[in-house]
Amino acid sequence: CGSCSAEINGKPRLMCMTRMELFKEGQPITVAPIRTFPWIRDLVTDVSYNYEKARQLPPLRPKPPEPDGTYRMMQEDIDRIQEFHKCIECFLCQDVCHVIRDHEENKKVFAGPRFFIKAAGLDMHPLDTRTDRTEFVKNSAGIGLCNITKCCTEVCPEHIHITDNGIIPLKERVADRFYDPLKRLFRVFAG
Repeated sequence: CGSCSAEINGKPRLMCMTRMELFKEGQPITVAPIRTFPWIRDLVTDVSYNYEKARQLPPLRPKPPEPDGTYRMMQEDIDRIQEFHKCIECFLCQDVCHVIRDHEENKKVFAGPRFFIKAAGLDMHPLDTRTDRTEFVKNSAGIGLCNITKCCTEVCPEHIHITDNGIIPLKERVADRFYDPLKRLFRVFAG
């Protein structure tokens, strides 16, 4: 469920999924709360930052249903976003993100890996009529601060390819829309 996130011997893990066989017999095992968020008590941290960022994300705006009252989607469109829906919101990716962890001042302008994959999943959703969250990702979510170290992907207990399948495509869309001079010229002349 993602509620038992902790740092075990300094590495972010889910306590329920950490097997004792990973550690040598007789080796001390330390369990500490995740460090990125304010400590409350014992292993409990205040992750309300994540819920504030979730509220800022432009929601899904589905198209109207078909005349028979149903929605139709191609299976390949569903498969493309299925990986992102495996997220259990353990916030381990947020914990290891150095942009959030090491720079408190970035928390105001940086959403973090969890919300980048959420935005990517919404952008790729076959029923979404809000076809472009690129401006939000650039200006409000601060994707430019991410330097793609893949530490978020490494700690994901659901093995979501956060960087390769979520963050990099979002960064490419931002670069195409805001920084590519040829595409900018094309938009000017094409209207």
